[in-house]
Amino acid sequence: MDWDDIKVLLALSRRGSARGAAQELGVSNSTVTRRLDELEHQLQTHLFDRTPDGYRMTAAAERLLPTAEHVEELLLTAERQITGGNQHLEGVIRLTTPDVSGMGFLMRRLAKFAEEFPGIELELMPSYDALDLSRSEADIAIRVMPAGVKPPDYLIGRYLSPLTASTYVHPSLLNPDDPTDVSHLTWIGKNPIGQKESWLEETDFPDLPVRHAISNINLVVDALRARMGLAFMPCFAAFNHDDIVQVPGSAVVHHSDMWVLTHKDLRMSARLRAVREMIAEEFERIRHQLDTRAS
Repeated sequence: MDWDDIKVLLALSRRGSARGAAQELGVSNSTVTRRLDELEHQLQTHLFDRTPDGYRMTAAAERLLPTAEHVEELLLTAERQITGGNQHLEGVIRLTTPDVSGMGFLMRRLAKFAEEFPGIELELMPSYDALDLSRSEADIAIRVMPAGVKPPDYLIGRYLSPLTASTYVHPSLLNPDDPTDVSHLTWIGKNPIGQKESWLEETDFPDLPVRHAISNINLVVDALRARMGLAFMPCFAAFNHDDIVQVPGSAVVHHSDMWVLTHKDLRMSARLRAVREMIAEEFERIRHQLDTRAS
């Protein structure tokens, strides 16, 4: 069996569609379907049912999947161990960061880092998605995790900072007679409308209704500036925005933690270690913006 065909099996099992598998593998939809046809022809068996809702594994595919995943893990482990022993400050580094406008400070430092080490190529992937470091979807991840939750054992890294959150609003929406009274306002939520918003219990105004739903923090900031309501969000996202203010008297809570992480097999890689240390230094420099409880 061709390993490229097996990768199609794995990608289809994870994504459930030719388009999703193509995005994961970096190939065209037609390449995915062609390789699947070739694999099914070679094995003389039907692996996926093509349905209006996507690709569904047959019993034959389910029997083959554990072996395919085991082979994939062996190959990825070998790749990480080879990469992890590389002591040269050159090569590609894939870095995923939270997709928030407040991360601009890091971009400026990365630009300087790239000047200092011309042999390093940076591939940046702004995302909140849980990119799989064990499958080499990224080399280094800056991740926001619930307060007190530690990364899984197969990842190593450094704790960067607590991340505080509070309630923010456009100042023109505050009651001029009593700025602490926001009973006339509604929330900008995060989940699809109608779903439970667990973060409400962390706020001072859990009984106010949720009117809108916006999952992207950059759009939440834009919505606040457009006077669409209240939002509970990381304090650092409000920095440098004069038209967003914390509701007077609202609590500042330790909402989550920030980490810089990589797979443990890559711990000896000189270029990854250099980037992790640089990231940790930059986060220490702006820690007062991330953890505003001492402000």
